[in-house]
Amino acid sequence: MKNRQKILGIDIGGTSVKFALMDVLGNIEKKWTIPTDISERGAKIPGDICTSVRRVLGDQQIKEVSGIGIGVPGPISPDGHTVVRAVNLDWEEVPLKKIIQQELGVDTCLLNDANAAALGEMWQGAAKGKSNLLFVTLGTGVGGGIVLNGEVLNGCHSAGGEIGHIPVRSEEDRLCGCGGRNCLETFASATGLSYSMKKKLKECNERWPQVTPPLIFAKAAEGHSAAQQVLEEFVDILGQAIAGILNTIDVEEVVIGGGLSEAGADLIDPLTAKINQYAFPQIRGQISVKKAELGNDAGIYGAVYAHSFIKNLQEGECDGLIVKNV
Repeated sequence: MKNRQKILGIDIGGTSVKFALMDVLGNIEKKWTIPTDISERGAKIPGDICTSVRRVLGDQQIKEVSGIGIGVPGPISPDGHTVVRAVNLDWEEVPLKKIIQQELGVDTCLLNDANAAALGEMWQGAAKGKSNLLFVTLGTGVGGGIVLNGEVLNGCHSAGGEIGHIPVRSEEDRLCGCGGRNCLETFASATGLSYSMKKKLKECNERWPQVTPPLIFAKAAEGHSAAQQVLEEFVDILGQAIAGILNTIDVEEVVIGGGLSEAGADLIDPLTAKINQYAFPQIRGQISVKKAELGNDAGIYGAVYAHSFIKNLQEGECDGLIVKNV
């Protein structure tokens, strides 16, 4: 039976690699993590993954795994075989699909980690039951995943969903890690928010022992005017960017994940108001903005979903839960 099939989801991050063995209904059988060894330009990571899978599952259980889905922090080549670049892992042109398939003998698919998280939230999280959504992750940077009719929008150059690099019109000159200037993530990430707050405090001749997003939200809630001004600008910039995306793709759900999403209603409510302010009249007031539900597990759920989706499409099977949103 299809729902007895086991799929291994893997989410490769800069500090840890997360694993989960589950069936195609999303039931987790085993879950574990290992540290990410980025020494030697990340050359040990594929081997570490295979060693860990063999150690935890054993040869017999590996034979029962019908597929492996892997989320990677970087773009994947259009043919789905190669990690084009993963800055946090120091990878360039790594043929990860071939390496894993040859070592473990299991069919493998690769996808960008933000796209994986978007699929995970669609399948088992905040957007469950939806098939058109925008997933936005607000952490050190700003990541995104766009799902249209149940499929991730990867783009012709594997750059679909790179919303963190939408240009922001500003008199400032903030350098982005991509080499661009004034990208969205230089303003609307946790890093960008903290930078803006430090800048404002300097203007006010005020000092805090530390400047972190949770403290900024707390100070704003207490009525600190500078913190309120910084948050208002932060939400305005982010709201404009998201509204622009929605005016283009007109999806039914916006899911906000990443560390900044832990602010909950203090972020979601004003952000929803700003999105509606800038949205096209036809969709204004009909936009659902939700906090992500799966946390750090979103990527492994999405990796499992992605593999099952691709496999079922290849086999012409569209009657299971995995592909019901297609």
